[in-house]
Amino acid sequence: MASSIKKGAIISYVAIFLNIAITFFYTPWMIKMIGVSDYGLYSLTISFISYFLLDFGLQQAVQRFIAKYRAEGDEDKVAKMVGITTRVYLIIDIVILLVLIILYFFISNIFTGLDSEEINKLKGLYVIAATFSVLNFVFKPMGGAMMAYEYFVEERLLELINKVGLVLLVCIALYFGAGVYALVFINGSVSLFVSIAKFYVFRKKSKLQIQWSYFDKTELKGIFTFSVWTFGSVLAQRMRFSLIPTVLGIFSNTAEIAVFALGASLEGMVFTIASGINGLFLPKVSRMAHMNNSVEILRLMVRVGRIMLYLIGLIFGGFLVLGKDFILLWVGDQFTNVYYILIFLIVSNIVSLTQNIGENLIYVDNKVKESALLIFATSLIGLIVACILAPNYGAVGCAFGTGFGLCLYQVLINLFYHRRMNIDIICFFKECHIKIMPLLIILIGLLYYIKSLVDITTWSGLFVTGSLFAAIYLVICYCFLFNDEEKALCTSLMRINRKK
Repeated sequence: MASSIKKGAIISYVAIFLNIAITFFYTPWMIKMIGVSDYGLYSLTISFISYFLLDFGLQQAVQRFIAKYRAEGDEDKVAKMVGITTRVYLIIDIVILLVLIILYFFISNIFTGLDSEEINKLKGLYVIAATFSVLNFVFKPMGGAMMAYEYFVEERLLELINKVGLVLLVCIALYFGAGVYALVFINGSVSLFVSIAKFYVFRKKSKLQIQWSYFDKTELKGIFTFSVWTFGSVLAQRMRFSLIPTVLGIFSNTAEIAVFALGASLEGMVFTIASGINGLFLPKVSRMAHMNNSVEILRLMVRVGRIMLYLIGLIFGGFLVLGKDFILLWVGDQFTNVYYILIFLIVSNIVSLTQNIGENLIYVDNKVKESALLIFATSLIGLIVACILAPNYGAVGCAFGTGFGLCLYQVLINLFYHRRMNIDIICFFKECHIKIMPLLIILIGLLYYIKSLVDITTWSGLFVTGSLFAAIYLVICYCFLFNDEEKALCTSLMRINRKK
């Protein structure tokens, strides 16, 4: 199973870096091919319908409860759980369908900034996207179910097929002159195909006899209680960034909104890279928690935390050293403040990104309510600080306020880990951050000084310098920071790659 986690993680990172490449190269090309207006309609259609397709935390509930029942060795409960949640999804899907049908007749009233031709085109795109979205929604539990059964390789491969297939088909369609309608159709059909494939793979591999007719009011209540707080946690996390443009619109100007939006977008990429293994360890943590093995949970938390700290150090160090040059080459000197925004946001997340196992344990021990309340309270405090700083400091002030809220959350959640979840968090910091951070700080500081002596004016210069930075960083970490287990992990990953 450890090999499955490694392979799943590798595929996750292939998909993540593919997404980043799409953002930088494919998206501008697509805009050029279909035009800015049609791209705006395409983005508007996808984003507007996505508002109504939130699963209210049910996918996380499916993963958590299936992992729990499997840890207890109760496959019968798993079959009942999947049956209940699938019917719940079907009911929600019917409600979403009715809402989308009603909204269709009010599209011209909602989007008053569009002209009549754009409205007519939007209605056609809306029908296509809504149809596929409703068909796709009922299959949402399959992602959580596959992760709970530890079908990591299959789940991540199908997600990779989704991304690659979408890009390839869109490129072919655009090459032959297809327009925005084809893009929305391809987007929906590829997603539906992958969702059906997940269902097929899960049924074939698990051989689970799903009990479609089972119903238990108490169990359903437990699922909904968990999912509601999970959904609340997601909404509170979104509040950290989604409300900042509104704050800047009130207290600052559109230029500052654009700067913060670009910084938040880059932060999202960094967060995605650093959290690529999210969910992979939940089944394992569930088994450990069922056996009340807190010592092994702490060891796993330290092992994963150290690996994530190396990765975060590489990303953060690379941006600290080369970020200004990258931003100047990518978007120009009018966005130089993006550098400081991203520094604030990454520093604020360094601790949380090394505590993936602790976050999994929150789900396993059903402490989601407490976590959601902490996220909401600290996000609100960060928002207040952002409002105070926005008039004088614009986007950078808002980034500082958001970062302040994130740091406050880290302090409180670690106290919660220590006092309420019996995790020896002091031992975690000694074995992870204290043993690694001092040398990383010295290394990154030295590389920053060396870089200050060199001017980079071209993409090739940036690429060469970045490659040298990464090589020096990895060699120093391997020689002076990696323990025997981490060196063995490097060797095993290289073997996996060679086999491929």
